[in-house]
Amino acid sequence: IEQYAYEERFEGFVLDPEEDGLPDPEVLAALEEVGRPVVTYGGHGFAPSTIEETLLEHDFPLIVAHCGGYPLDEDLTNETIDLLDSYESCFVDTSFVRFRDPLERAVMEHPDRVIFGSGTPSAHPNVGVMEVLTLDVPEDAMRKVFWKNAARVIEPLAP
Repeated sequence: IEQYAYEERFEGFVLDPEEDGLPDPEVLAALEEVGRPVVTYGGHGFAPSTIEETLLEHDFPLIVAHCGGYPLDEDLTNETIDLLDSYESCFVDTSFVRFRDPLERAVMEHPDRVIFGSGTPSAHPNVGVMEVLTLDVPEDAMRKVFWKNAARVIEPLAP
């Protein structure tokens, strides 16, 4: 982390705890020290309650991919969205969220913490775009999802 997190080499890190396990406390502390965004995968093997117990106690922006409900688990998606109520540093991305109601709920309740994710290359990006464009949410919230939120969390995306 020390080797790559400085001098604009990396803008963030990805954890896949279900596949690779969780990093040890020293690595998590180093991630916290550099303050770069961390993307993690949720799902059956790394449920929202486990995300809360292990990663959300640290001070770095945490983006939970697929709203934490991949593959197609609406209950896990809703549990992950519930985390946004308690953790300001928690964000969710929209990739592979095929459920309209939870996605709409996330955008309406937490418009500042939902980030567009297309799912590319596993899915055509237009699918992800249309899933967000067809939501019944204010235009400003849509702008936040597609651009402003990511630009806030990942600095090089800002104008």
